[in-house]
Amino acid sequence: MRMRPRLGVAAAGTAIVLAAGGLAACSENKGDTGTEQEQTKQTTSAIATDPKDSQGPAPEIPGAKEGGTLRLIQEADFEHLDPQRTYTVSAMAVEQMFLRTLTMFKEDGQGNLLLVGDIATDAGKDVKGDCTQWEYTLKKGVKFEDGREVTAKDVAYGIARSFEDDLGDGPTYLQEWLADTGDFNTVYKGPYSTGSTNVPGLTVKDDYTLEFTFKQPHCDLPFALSLPTSVPVPQDKDTKTEYDRRPFASGPYKIKEYVKDTRLVLERNPQWDPKTDPIRHAYPDSIAVEFGPDDAAQTERMIADSGDDQYAIPYDGVPQALVNKVLNDPSLKDRTITQPGIFMYYLSINNDRIKDVNVRKAIAYALDKEGILATQGGDAAGKVMHTLLTDTTIGWKDYPNPYDGGPHGDPEKAKQLLGGKKVKLVFLSRNTAFGQSTAPVVKESLEKAGFEVTVQYIEQPQHNPTTRTRGNPYDIYISNWAADWPSAASTIPVLWDGRHLGGPGSKGNSDVSYFNADDVNAKIDEAAKLPAGEAGPKWAEIDQMIMEKYCPVVPIYQTKVLSVHGSKVAGDFVSDAIGTDVFYNVWLK
Repeated sequence: MRMRPRLGVAAAGTAIVLAAGGLAACSENKGDTGTEQEQTKQTTSAIATDPKDSQGPAPEIPGAKEGGTLRLIQEADFEHLDPQRTYTVSAMAVEQMFLRTLTMFKEDGQGNLLLVGDIATDAGKDVKGDCTQWEYTLKKGVKFEDGREVTAKDVAYGIARSFEDDLGDGPTYLQEWLADTGDFNTVYKGPYSTGSTNVPGLTVKDDYTLEFTFKQPHCDLPFALSLPTSVPVPQDKDTKTEYDRRPFASGPYKIKEYVKDTRLVLERNPQWDPKTDPIRHAYPDSIAVEFGPDDAAQTERMIADSGDDQYAIPYDGVPQALVNKVLNDPSLKDRTITQPGIFMYYLSINNDRIKDVNVRKAIAYALDKEGILATQGGDAAGKVMHTLLTDTTIGWKDYPNPYDGGPHGDPEKAKQLLGGKKVKLVFLSRNTAFGQSTAPVVKESLEKAGFEVTVQYIEQPQHNPTTRTRGNPYDIYISNWAADWPSAASTIPVLWDGRHLGGPGSKGNSDVSYFNADDVNAKIDEAAKLPAGEAGPKWAEIDQMIMEKYCPVVPIYQTKVLSVHGSKVAGDFVSDAIGTDVFYNVWLK
C-alpha cells in the first residue's frame, strides 16, 4: 500500500527540497496490468529548480488513446466550483481539468511528486533569499477559453476576490500572509467591497510578472500557490457569488453544462495549448459528472460494469456492506485501488459553546470511535487514531491516549467528569449516507454517558460553510482534514491557532472548533521559525499539548482508500498531493 510520504522542507534561500522518510507502495491503474498492489518504492518529492520541468507538453502515456467520455459519479454536488471558494479535494480534482494555478504538483502515481510551475514559468523566485519577497513570471501562450491570454492581472484579480467575505470558503493562507494578520479583512476587504483590486503586498509588475512581499518569511509560498486561490479570473467574467455556476476555463476542458445537483459536463477547450502544460493530458473527449447515487449504488454499478459505467470512476468509495464483496472478488482486483489515505476524521467540539474542558474530555471518553469507523467499513476504511496529526506527517509521534475510553468508549469515566450534570448537545450531521450512518453512533455513545444529544441534519453542500461560520448554533460535528501540503505546518496552525479566527458571524474559519489558547499559539510561533525539516518534533509536542491540556476536538480515525472503477478506465491514480483520484492521466480503453 502506498503511504503519503513524510516530508521535510529545507529552509529559505535556494530550492526547497523534500525527501521521504520511508518507503511507499503504489496503487495505480495503468491500463494494461491494472492495479499493482504491494509494489514498494522510495517516495520522493521536490520543488523543481530547473525551468525545463515546468515546460510542456506532459510526456505521452504509452498506449493511451484519445476519445470517449470519462464518467465520474458523486453522491452530492460540489460545495463550490468557484476556485477561490474551493476547499474540498473532489472539487479540486475536477477543477484541475478546466482551471490552472500558478504552481502544481506533477505526479506519476508511483509516489513521486515534483512541484512545478503551471501557469508560471517555474515554482517561484525567492528574490532576497529570506522568503519575504517572491517573484513569479507567467508563461506566454496560456489562454482563457475565449482565446485571450492569461495575464498577471488576471491572477492578481483572482487572489483579490479571495479576500471577499462572501467568498470566504476557500483557503486563507495567501490572504493572511499578505495582510500579515489572521483577520485579513481589516487590511483589505476585496474588490467588491472596496472598489479596488490593489491587494496589499501583491504587485503586478507587468503583464507577465507578479511579486509577493511579506512582512514575515513564508517559505511555503510555492506550495500555497498550488491551491485554487491562485487560479486566474478575468474581471469582466466575474459574476461574484454566481461564479460558482460558470467559472471561466484556462485548462484543457471548459464547462459545457452544469445543472446543480444533477450533472456537470466538460468539453474540450480548443484554446488550451499542451505545450504550456507540463502536467495535464486531455485524452477523453469529454468528462461527465453525475450527482445523486450514494456509495453503495456507485459500487454496485462498478461491480456490474455495464454500459457507460465501464468508463466511470466513483468518488465516494466502497461502503462497509460491500467491502468483502469487492476485496474477495478476484475479477475486480485489476480495477480496485486500496491504500492508506491522508485524511483524518475528528469530532469538532465548538469551544465557543462548550467552554468547560471537563465536558470536552467527557465527550472524548464517551465517543465510540470503533463504532463510527465500523459504519464506514471498519479496517478497510481506516484506523482509529487519538493524535491530531496522521502518522504520515513528518515528526509524528504516538503518545499515551488521553481520555482513553477504549475502542467503544467509557461512559462511566465520562459520567465522573460530568459530575452528575446533564449536558445538552446539538449535533450537526450531513444528510448523506455517511451522516445517516455515523450520527446514530455518536448520539448513542454520548447518551450512554449522560449527555442529551439532538441531531440536526443538513445537506452536504451547506455543512462545511455552516460549521465554518463563527457563532453557528451547534455544539459538535464531524469534520475531516488533510494537510494542504506535506507538512504539519499546514495542519496545526490552520486548525488550532485561534489568532486566525474571525469575529462573530465571520465565514470561512478553518478552526471549526473555535479553539484559541495563548500558550499553544506561542509554541506554534516557535515551531514556525524552524525549517520544516527540523520542526517535526516541535509540532508533535504541540499535538500532545493541545490534546492533553485542552481536548478541543476528538480524533476518530485516519482513512484508507478503497474504490473500484470501470473496466475501461486507465491511467487513474490517487494523488499524494490532494488525496483523491486525479484525472489528468486518464484515458479510456
